Amino acid sequence: MKRLSAALVMVCLIAGGAQAATKLGEHDNWIAWEDTDATGKICYISSAPQKFEPSDVLRDPIHFLVTHRQGTGKRNEVATNLGYPTNDDEDASATIDGRSYPLVTDTDTEAGWLAAEADEPGFVEAMKAGSELVVKAVSARGTHTIDTYSLVGATAAMQQIDEACPPE
Repeated sequence: MKRLSAALVMVCLIAGGAQAATKLGEHDNWIAWEDTDATGKICYISSAPQKFEPSDVLRDPIHFLVTHRQGTGKRNEVATNLGYPTNDDEDASATIDGRSYPLVTDTDTEAGWLAAEADEPGFVEAMKAGSELVVKAVSARGTHTIDTYSLVGATAAMQQIDEACPPE
């Protein structure tokens, strides 16, 4: 269910559904959003990578997101849209300033999530304290990709969605 929910947020963001979402604010490299889904109000932050490798490979839009869902009480859902069908048998990871977190990927949604939900709160705290996020994965065709995100603005964006979607 978590994968489906995160995938729906990414589909809305990328396919233009974000037009219905309200932009709460831009914070350097991160944007805070507010929207609703079938469960109620959701708030999320998103960013595109500042650098992606290889740069000559065609990919759908690439984003990293952290989502709060008021209707379900879920907070700090971490997800990434990789922009290509993935090889789900290959290792994928998200690394913040040298600390690596394993990701699981789904070729159908072109997305990845932290392998352990229990890591999400610590991951978000690391985002707030960190300077760089690096996502590594492998496409279904065997291409190894590296997406590098600046974490400048992540703390302010998280504060904004924390206020907009407080725990119920």
